[in-house]
Formats: sequence, structure tokens, C-alpha cells
Amino acid sequence: MKSISRFLKFVILFLIVQKGYSQDSDFHIYLSLGQSNMEGYAKIEPQDKVNVNPRFQVLAAVDCPEMGREMGKWYTAVPPLCRCTTGLTPIDYFGRTMISNLPEKIKVGVINVAVGGCKIELFDKDNFETYVAGSPDWLKNIVKEYDGNPYARLVAMAKIAQQKGVIKGILLHQGESNTGDTLWPQKVKIVYDNLIKDLNLDPKKVPLLSGETVNEDQNGKCGSMNAIIAKLPQVIPNSYVISSKGCKAEPDFLHFNADGYRELGRRYAEKMLSLSGYALSNGKESFIVQAPLGFDVADPNAKQGKIETVTYESKTVGSVRKATIYTPPGFNKKKKYPVLYLLHGIGGDEKEWLNGGNPQVILDNLYAAGKIEPMIVVMPNGRAMKDDSATGNIMDPEKVKAFSVFEQDLLKDLIPFIEKKYPVLKDREHRAIAGLSMGGGQSLNFGLGNLDKFAWVGAFSAAPNTKLPQELLPNPEEAKKKLKLLWISCGDKDWLIENSSRTHDYLFKNNVPHIYYIEPGVHDFKVWKNGLYMFSQFLFKPVDQSKFAAYTILGNPAQTNIRKAEYPQILPDNRVIFKIKAPEASRLQIDLGKKYDMVRDSEGFWTVTTNVINPGFNYYSLLIDGVAVADPASQSFYGMGRMASGIEIPNKEGDFYTLKNVLHGEVRIKQYFSKVTNSWREMYVYTPPGYENASEKYPVLYLLHGGGEDQTGWASQGKANLILDNLIAENKAKPMLIVMLDGNVAGSAGFNENALKAFENELKTEAIPFVESNFKAAKDPKNRALAGLSMGGLQTLYAGIKNSDMFSSIGVFSSGWWANNTALSEPQYEFMKNNAATINSNIRELWISMGGKEDIAYENCKIMMKKFDEMGVKYKYSEYPGGHTWPVWRHDLFQFAPLLFN
Repeated sequence: MKSISRFLKFVILFLIVQKGYSQDSDFHIYLSLGQSNMEGYAKIEPQDKVNVNPRFQVLAAVDCPEMGREMGKWYTAVPPLCRCTTGLTPIDYFGRTMISNLPEKIKVGVINVAVGGCKIELFDKDNFETYVAGSPDWLKNIVKEYDGNPYARLVAMAKIAQQKGVIKGILLHQGESNTGDTLWPQKVKIVYDNLIKDLNLDPKKVPLLSGETVNEDQNGKCGSMNAIIAKLPQVIPNSYVISSKGCKAEPDFLHFNADGYRELGRRYAEKMLSLSGYALSNGKESFIVQAPLGFDVADPNAKQGKIETVTYESKTVGSVRKATIYTPPGFNKKKKYPVLYLLHGIGGDEKEWLNGGNPQVILDNLYAAGKIEPMIVVMPNGRAMKDDSATGNIMDPEKVKAFSVFEQDLLKDLIPFIEKKYPVLKDREHRAIAGLSMGGGQSLNFGLGNLDKFAWVGAFSAAPNTKLPQELLPNPEEAKKKLKLLWISCGDKDWLIENSSRTHDYLFKNNVPHIYYIEPGVHDFKVWKNGLYMFSQFLFKPVDQSKFAAYTILGNPAQTNIRKAEYPQILPDNRVIFKIKAPEASRLQIDLGKKYDMVRDSEGFWTVTTNVINPGFNYYSLLIDGVAVADPASQSFYGMGRMASGIEIPNKEGDFYTLKNVLHGEVRIKQYFSKVTNSWREMYVYTPPGYENASEKYPVLYLLHGGGEDQTGWASQGKANLILDNLIAENKAKPMLIVMLDGNVAGSAGFNENALKAFENELKTEAIPFVESNFKAAKDPKNRALAGLSMGGLQTLYAGIKNSDMFSSIGVFSSGWWANNTALSEPQYEFMKNNAATINSNIRELWISMGGKEDIAYENCKIMMKKFDEMGVKYKYSEYPGGHTWPVWRHDLFQFAPLLFN
């Protein structure tokens, strides 16, 4: 009688399903199946039952009267999610992670049908009965809760779910009971294929995610099965293996504990979010950053546009030429449309996009989803010559030249033809141009060169035909006013990425709004199709330029990375992605002044994306289980009293320290024996261009580092040599020697009288005599200057002021006598007060600078300058925002050096 009742219930449910219904495309459904780890073995803890977002729903697959749940109905996904008395599963935190990283309008629903201890054969709809017949009674009893057929129950529930939402994926965790079964992937394929067929799903759009068993790194008893699970993608192309590395296990080493389930569930979600095209939002607004699975697969339910080939007379070429035209679904000749001109690569023609990119399918799907404006797409032959076929030697100079000639063909022949034949809007705001490879270079050249014709410009993997940035945009201000969108995208492994990178660098420096989109990939249609998918969604509607920097998947490796290191990567808005492999670590952080917790993925990689980082040079440390170390992927610098990592962040105002095509000086490393310290010491000496063959003597700037640093600081972190090279090349500074000394004398920090006195002695009796004996150095006071930052600023104040007869200029960067150390500062002020006239007479430039109010020396400096005012000591003050950092001190040198020796 009970079986008859359940049968009638199924009949009613199926009848409901057969009625008409309207799916909500924003309700994403996921089917989950497997054995005990998917069923839920771990105890549900209090944290697992609270704060479950109502947007995360579960469709009850069995009746649970004690929970108030009825089979076939939706409920907020408070565990248990499988059956009435099961435990926590990976699906709990799969759903929570999905919801926390998807737009508010999207809901997530799950259906969990799992049976502890079962083999995958249980879900083979044609052979399950034989398997169940030979199973133990405890398994038969669980199967009875699904009316003897778990597969049929899953399908029945899925069909109910399809009334409300769209099935987006299938999640599997099974394999323990099939350990050693090399046919397991093929058996899973049978189940997957049946689900796809019975639910009328598209396998290209519905991936299968399969989790590993408890990993061998957790002593998993079935860990050997993971080698078989790893072969699943070879059998099911749209399947993905979710690693269980590091996911903690129960003492039986067969099941994950609650923490393990939470972590494994997050990994399922991270993969699904990536496949869906979403960026992890980290609590901020979520958005699509890449094309989701199936974006280029025809949807039988979507209305289709029309493809046709047209011919037009080209006076430029002197022949009749072809173009492929796409008109959108519902094309109406009485309506006027904007136009996108979509260009091919060097080996293609007017059919290349159709043959390799399915643009009509991509656009049809986007129209169906309401994500793009109706537009006409023109795909011409960009090789403007009489024989414009993509045959023979495509690199022949005449054929290559024809791509440039196409600019005139486009402007004078093709556009007028399109505007005569089709109902199109003829203003620049409704005309876009984009292309791949050679066509990407054409798009940049023609679009940016004709801003009166195009307001929307896109380049996918632009080729070397791309003009130099200064030629592309000689007037950046005009581009800012006229461009609606400038899109530049490329694969991170594309050998032509330099063309995109240099254009981006110029645009960044000149504050021209644009999207610089880097994604995993090479020079192929995978990248170009994604470029079209993303670019087209911006066209012909209002755009928010403030969000442009968010549209990328990857960043550029920092210039401070060691050779071939891909991370850290710098995003267009100067956030930084760190990614480090440390499978044995329990906690990783990045310390950039602020500490960032890193998150471990399934492969033992730890990642984090920082906030926006200050431009220029920044120290950072990798904290492994609380121990600060240098990042092995980044260059190391002596700073903070130890070797630390450093990262160079792009700086729009940093042109003065970039490596340019000018004459360059040299940085020489010299050892000398100091009688003051009774030891060998080292100095770095910059000699200007032409020094080797010069007969004249050069003025000398003695330049001092800060606390926790050494003589390498100004050469490495400070880029002093490049700053002077550029200033000298522009005749803004006199050629000079820069002597970069080690201010750490006798192991003492430079913050007390003894240490300052020791440095003074070292400078006067050892360093200066050595320089003047071993270099072409002028020996009179008017040709000597002394400057330093932070601790070096105190050393400069002490040695420079007390020996004003030895120096003509003094520079104090981010420093000042400490207001709370009167025992040190008062004697200095007393000396200056008594010798103010002499100081003012000897020191032509007493130049003080500060990194703004955020500089830790700011208040001390203000007090010190007030003292100077009171005693009549003359000085000049400069302020540059950035705090107590190398970007500030680089700028200090840039401003100070031109003042010297005039």
C-alpha cells in the first residue's frame, strides 16, 4: 500500500511537470549524487545551521515530516540536505560559496540523492536492479527511501526543479566503493550521459564536477582511487576533478570531517564559478568576467540572426570585394541599427570569424539573454588588394601592405556601402571596430586614427602591425573625450602580448580610460571568442568607466619578479594577485604593511588579491605560519633589517626613473678599509655618462639610506642611477658622482649621539678621502652635497650641519630631530642657533622634504622647521604624498639633484 501511495505521488509530480511552466534563468540548479561523502557523514555543527541565505535552496528528495519537509518542494538549504538524518556534505558549502559570490538576483538550488557505501553501479538505470539485489540489507534499506531507484528519484526531482530554474551542473562524489576499478570513468559516463538525455540537457553547457576521495596526504584509505578519478576528463570532456588535497579527514580516513567538507564544498564552488564566468566578489558586487560554458553553442530555443555574403565596389582597390554580414534576430528594415566592423587575422578573410569563432551563435545567445544591443556586424576582407585571397605566402610584402590599404577601403568604400544598403545609424557613437591579431592592429590603427568615425574600439591579441602608442594616440586628451570604450585583450601566453602591453602602458600613463583584459590562453580563437563575448556587451549603451579596471582575469607579472615567475601579478588598478605553492603550510599571509590572509586551493596553491597598492616600490614579506620570509618568486632587497621581497607597482608619475634610450652611467661597487670601524666596508658609486673618458673633476653627492637598509638601497630600491641618467640627458641636472654609503657604522643604529658621531667620523676621515683619491672628484665644498632619507636624514643633519664648511647643499628626506628625544635634539638646536649665520652662509641649499601627513616623520619635521624659523636658519620645504616610502624618496632625489652645483 505504501509503494502504491508513493507511485501515485510520482504520477502527480510528473503530471505537474508536463504542464507548461516558465523557467527562471536566474535560478541555477545543481544535481548532486554519490555515496557517503556526498550523503553527509560529518556531524552538523551549530555554525552550519545559521546564516543560511534564503537564496540557497534545497529540493527535498524524500519526505522528512520531523523537519516539515515534503518531497518535491523547495526549502532554505539548512542541513541536512540529503535525507532526514544525514550529516554535513560538501554541497552545504558549495551552495553558500556560490551565493556569496553571485549577483543578488541569482538563486542556487540543489538536489542531493546519495547512498552511503554504494558503487557507481547503483546509478546505472539499466543495471541497478542486479546491483541492488546483491547488496547488503543496510544498503537496500537506504535505497528503499528512494522507492528502490535513486537514479529515477534524482531525475524526477530534477524535472520538478526544471519548472523553476535551469540545471547548470552535476556534482559527483563517489569512488570509495569502486577503489581500483579502472572502468569507473566509463561507468560514470553512462550515468552522466543518461542524465543529459533524460533531462534534455546540453552536455557542452552542463559540466560534471567530481571530487577526489580522502587524499593520501590525509592518509586516505581509498586515496589510490584518485588516480582513476583523474582520468575522468579523458572520458567526459566537460568534466572536472576537484582535488581533496589538504581537506581534513575523520579518524576512519574514509570520510572528511566537517572542516574537510566545508573546504571541499568551497572548491566545488570555485570551479563552478569559474566555469560560469564569474569573478569571486569577496563581498563586493559580482559580475561576469569571462564567457561561461556553452556561450558559443547554439541554443535551439534562442532566436537566430541571419548571415549573408554581400559584394561592394571598391574604388580604393579597383575591384568588387566581399563582406559577410550578420543581422540580429528580429531584424527590421524600418529600424536603424548600430554597426560593429569585425576584422580577421593575417591568414584569414571575410569567412574567418564564421569558420573559427561562431560569432553569430555567440551574439544570438547574448541577445536571448538580453545582454547586448541589437547591432549589425560586418565582417570584411581586410586584405585590400585585387587578389585578396588568404592563399600563397600570406607574409608577402604586398599582402601585408594591403592590410594598411584597407583603411581607405573601409572609410571610403565599405562604410558608405553598408550605410546605403542597410538601415544603420551613421554617427560615430553608433559605429564600432574590433578585430583579432592583424585585425586587432588594424582596429587600433584605424579606430584611434579616426576618432571622428569610431567611438568603440576593440583589439583582441593585436599583432605587430599595431602602431607605436605615440602614433596611435598623439593627443590622449582627444581620445578621453571621444572614446566610449577602448578594449585591449590578450592571452597571457600569447607571444604577441608585448603589442598589447605597450599600448596599455601608454594609455595608463596618460590616464586614457580603457579595459586591459588578460586571460589564460595563447594566440587562438579561444581567446578571441571570449574577447567578442565580453566586448560586445559594452557596445552602444552607457558604460561605467570607473569599473574598467575590474574587467580582467589575470594581471601582468611584476617587473620585480624573478625570471619567468608569473606571480605576483599586478592588475590594471594596481591591486596585486599573489599565488604561492606551499602544500605543507597551514597558514600563509602577505605583509604589505597590511596583512592579507591567503586562501589555499585544491592543488596546494595559496592566493590572495590585495587592495590597491601605492605606486612605485613597496617592500613586502611572505608570512608562513607566522614566520616572515622573502617570496622566492620575487627579487629580494635588503630592507627592514633583513632580506625582504620588493614589488614595483606601475606609477603614472614614475617616468623620471624608467629605463630610457639615453646615455647611461655606471654603478660601481668599491671596497675600502676603514680605520674608524677597523673593517672592510663597501660603497656604491654612480659615475655619469662619459665619466671614463672625461678629464674634468665631477661634483659629488653623498647619499644615505634609511634604517634597516644599507648601501644597496639607493641603487636598487631607489633607482638613483636611472634618475640621474634621465635628468642629465634632459640637461636638468649637472653630471655628478653619487656615493651611496653604508650608514650602519660599528653595528649601531643612527638614532643616538654615539652612532651619529661614529658616522660623522667615517664620512669625514674615510669615505670622502677614499672617493677623492679613487675617483675624478672635485675636492672643494661647493662641489660636495650630502643628503639622506629617514635615519640617513638624521645623519645628514648631524654631519652636514656641524660641517657646513664641507658641503654646499644638504637634503633631508622624511626626517627630523625627534621631538621626544630632547637629550639628542636640544644640543643640535643649540649649535644651530649659535651658528645660524655661518650655516646660512655655507649651505646654499638646505632642502627638506616630507611624504605628506602620512609620513611617520611628518610631525617631528614640522616641529624642527618651526625651530629653524625661530633661530633664523634658512631652508626650503617640499612635500610629495606617499608616506615614508621609496616612491617618495625617489621623487625627492628627482627634485633635489637639479638644485645642486649650479
